[in-house]
Amino acid sequence: MIRFDVSALIKARLGTSLTLNVDTGPQSLADLELDFLRGTVQVIRVQGGLLVQGTVESQLRLECVRCLDPFVLPITLELEEIFRLPEAGPRPDDSYAVGADGWLDVAPLLGELAWVAIPMKPLCNPDCKGLCPQCGVNLNVESCTCESERVDPRLAVLKDLL
Repeated sequence: MIRFDVSALIKARLGTSLTLNVDTGPQSLADLELDFLRGTVQVIRVQGGLLVQGTVESQLRLECVRCLDPFVLPITLELEEIFRLPEAGPRPDDSYAVGADGWLDVAPLLGELAWVAIPMKPLCNPDCKGLCPQCGVNLNVESCTCESERVDPRLAVLKDLL
């Protein structure tokens, strides 16, 4: 949980702001393992609640889709969300709210943003050669001795026609 005491802003006048520093070690957010979280978050009292804005940097440990090796992906999370105040009462349409005790938990928001930051096909590097489809050797590390022109035996007859 990444929580901040924002009870002073709940009764403050509109436009009052508070700057918070995020600096934590390894975190588990929304089933993702992040190495750290570092950044600055500004909380501003607005009409609908508290506006949370800021930038948080981190690193995710992922697996390359081509070679299956683990690698670290640096990510930058841009926060901009309104958190509902506790006296507004629960509503099913919004998921972010300040706790009744005046504490703001930004972990769910960071977890969602971290999931969105993951590319569809995470690669350890853009030039990753992947695995050999026949012997399974990692082509980034070593070369394989497999035949480069392997022909499907069902299609071998077509080769004779050429």
